[in-house]
Order: sequence, then structure tokens, then C-alpha cells
Amino acid sequence: MLRLVFSLLFVLATNYAWSAACCGGGLSVPTMIISDDRAQFSTSYGVTHVTVDNVDDQGIWRRWDQHQSVQTLKIEGAHILADRWQVGASIPVITRQYGDQTFSGLGDIATSLSYEYLSDWNYNPYRPKGIGFIQLNLPTGKSRADSEVGGLDSRGNGFWALGAGTMLSKSWAIWDVFVLLEWHRSFEKSVNTSLVQGTVYPGYGSNLGFGFGYNWAMYRAGFSLTQTQEDTMEIKSNNINIKQGFERWSTMGVSFSYLQGESWSWTVTYSDQTLFGDPLNTSLGKSLGLQLQHRWAR
Repeated sequence: MLRLVFSLLFVLATNYAWSAACCGGGLSVPTMIISDDRAQFSTSYGVTHVTVDNVDDQGIWRRWDQHQSVQTLKIEGAHILADRWQVGASIPVITRQYGDQTFSGLGDIATSLSYEYLSDWNYNPYRPKGIGFIQLNLPTGKSRADSEVGGLDSRGNGFWALGAGTMLSKSWAIWDVFVLLEWHRSFEKSVNTSLVQGTVYPGYGSNLGFGFGYNWAMYRAGFSLTQTQEDTMEIKSNNINIKQGFERWSTMGVSFSYLQGESWSWTVTYSDQTLFGDPLNTSLGKSLGLQLQHRWAR
């Protein structure tokens, strides 16, 4: 039971719950080993339908007649370096469809280094397991600022970004809980398009989330809720300063997992960005995903 809990505890969070609204900016949670395994590898596929096309800086929701659809294929892996140190990486491929237009390509690759600063080797009824991490986001995806078609072909943050944070987790018999805190800084870049010739300054962002799960036999049902925000983005072009508004949205996620044998697990995930919070300057979507994960014991 404990192996199932720790193997599946963050499946929901690491896949879709912290993805940016409509695959825009922001950093996802790094791939980490939460259980006592030596390595893990997973592949996942998710489909997001944008149901709210725009929320403006006054919080007014707008829905258009035609919506975008975003498909994400992701490969993730993590490996233990020492007893408490581990590395992880995530590679997404994103396809965005709008009407008869389709744009596809590599998203932002993320790498991470994590350290288990609070262990749970000797069980304590109150002390959680704590893992701290730093994450480097590579600008392999196209940002909205680089787009010539209003962001329809964007595939992620598109900036060099550095993040740091922690996850705390704890289980009691059939229940488990977790809390996530994450902050990141995206760095400026030069942009040269038909609309913008200058420098883009994206700024800071953060994720605050929590979740819980119920475990029985070889199954787990989970719930999570995460608040994400991104600072105002400033564009300096031809002696003109343009500011895009502060972004904020919340993502609710539910998942159902099945542990197949000792090494394999399947997880179905549903997330919705329209149910909670007070979103600003973003689009909102609903996602459905499937993940297959394999683990290697120490």
C-alpha cells in the first residue's frame, strides 16, 4: 500500500495540474521520484480544449464561436544520484489546432535537481517527507512573443527560466496529502517579428498547490488545486514600452490510478481551469490525459 501511495502521489500534479493556462507561460512541476525507487520513466498524452477564450484584466470571461484544442505528448524521467539527490527531465511535444490551422513542435524542455531534505525513513505520524528542487527551463518552445499569428503557434514559455520550490507529502494508512510551493524567474530575450523588434521582459511567477488521495487495494483516487500567477510582461520595442497584464488562474485536477504489478502504473487525469479562483488575462481550458509509468527498484 505504501509503495502505491508514494508511486502515484504526484502523478496528477506533475502531468497537467500545473500546466499553464492554454499552454502559455509558466513552469511545470519537475519530474521527481517520490517513492523509494532508483529510477522512473513515464510517457503521457493529454488533450486540452479551450472553453474560455479570453479573461481580460477586469476579470470578464469571453467565449468565441470557435475554440482552440491543444494536444501534448510528454516523455519524463528521473534517476537517483545518491541517497537523497536525484535528477529529472521532461520533454513535451505540443500540437495546437484552431479551425483549419494546425501548429506542432517541441515544447519547453525542463531539467531539475532535487534533494530530500526531510526524510521519512523512520516513520513519524506527523513529520512529512520534504523534497526541495531547482529547475531549469530551456526555451525550446515558441513563446507568444515570437508568434506571427497571435500566439496560435506558441508551445510554452519560450524563455530561459529558473525555478525553485519544495513539495511536502505525508500518508496515513489509506489517505495521503501533499503541498507544493514553487517560485520561478523567466529571463528577458530579444524578439524580431513583423510586429515586435525589441526585448521582452517576462519577470517572476509562482505556483501554490495542495492535494489529497484515497488509496485502496491497487488503486488511488486523487484531487488537487493549484493557484498559478505570472508577473506583468513588458515589451520594449522601437522606444515604445508595451505591457501585458498580470496573469492568474487556478487549476482543479482529479485522477484515478492503477498499480499494475510492482513496476507499472496507469493514471487517467482530468483538470479544469474554470471552476475555482479569480482568473485574469488568460484563457481557460479543460484537459483529459493518460499516463503510463515504469519504475526500477533500488
